Amino acid sequence: MTKEERVPSVIQYIADFAGCGFWRMLFPEFILNMKKSASVSHSQMYFRDLAHYAKTDVIHLQRQGTPHHLQFVEKLVQFRSRLRFRIIYDIDDVIFHEDVPKYNPAYQNIHQEEFRISTQKIMELCDEMTVSTHSLRDYYLEKTSQKNITVIPNYAPQLWLGNHCSEDMLLRNYRKHRKRPRILYSGSPFHFSNTLGGDLPDDFTHVIPTIIETIKDFQWVFVGGIPKALSPYVVRQEIEYHRWQNMEAYPRFLAGLEGSMTIAPLQENRFNYGKSDIKFLEAAALGLPCACQDMITYAIAPIRFKTGQEMVEKIRETLESEESFLAASRDARMRVQPRWLERAENIGKHVDVYTFPYGDPGRKYV
Repeated sequence: MTKEERVPSVIQYIADFAGCGFWRMLFPEFILNMKKSASVSHSQMYFRDLAHYAKTDVIHLQRQGTPHHLQFVEKLVQFRSRLRFRIIYDIDDVIFHEDVPKYNPAYQNIHQEEFRISTQKIMELCDEMTVSTHSLRDYYLEKTSQKNITVIPNYAPQLWLGNHCSEDMLLRNYRKHRKRPRILYSGSPFHFSNTLGGDLPDDFTHVIPTIIETIKDFQWVFVGGIPKALSPYVVRQEIEYHRWQNMEAYPRFLAGLEGSMTIAPLQENRFNYGKSDIKFLEAAALGLPCACQDMITYAIAPIRFKTGQEMVEKIRETLESEESFLAASRDARMRVQPRWLERAENIGKHVDVYTFPYGDPGRKYV
């Protein structure tokens, strides 16, 4: 490969092999390597050998925050002074404990002040931060001295999510379940206060009474997490529950549940204002209309609600007829098209960040 053909060499230190790790790091890595737009590798082992980074252009850290992580980043900073690579920090959530709701189980792991201090120091030692929303950019500009913050939204990989939608199948499912439509929610247990042993208001508190009231009207289907208050209805088989699926099976599994529509409730708080619209993108990719909380998080969504009662009204309106259902399905699919990761302007944001320093005029998409 000639000098002119050389692409940036990137090492990603990923936070996990769950949804966050895939959406923010692993899916982009796969596409970038396929397109030969960058040479990207990943690890969860922290290498402290200078030679390991000899030909590296960028080190991308995802959600690192412990004092141990800080020690590692301080070592990378020493290497940076000699090897001239850039260090970038990625985060797609509010991670400072003062703004993480106490119903979220993550709060138990990050509420220690030493975690708060080390996380901010890591962010400020890096050359740049990448975040998933403009709300997060504003948040970290306010909370840290880091001023080089770039928004790279979460983009849906078409190769993963884009091959499970058929209008004929959607219409068959709609007709099959018209008397009792199947309303899906798929999400992690982190939206509920279940694991904390208390009754803190959480992301579902405001919609639970309406779900219970409409059990005979709708077949409510939960995947992954479910509010504790709804567990008795699962036992009595009045609400359907399925365990979380691995990433490979997830889109196929959701499509196979024969849903009529999905929901995405959230509590109004600063933590959720920073979240991205993944639940809408997943549903839209499958052709399913999604009723989303009416807040900045779901600005892209055409169907939004404030209360549980309004949520059900929106569901009834959307599913009133084949025409209204198909119109909502087509609208959702239209809205996901610009958000495929593989589109040049979307994967191009990753290329820009890996190729050019923050503020460089060579960046075209960020």
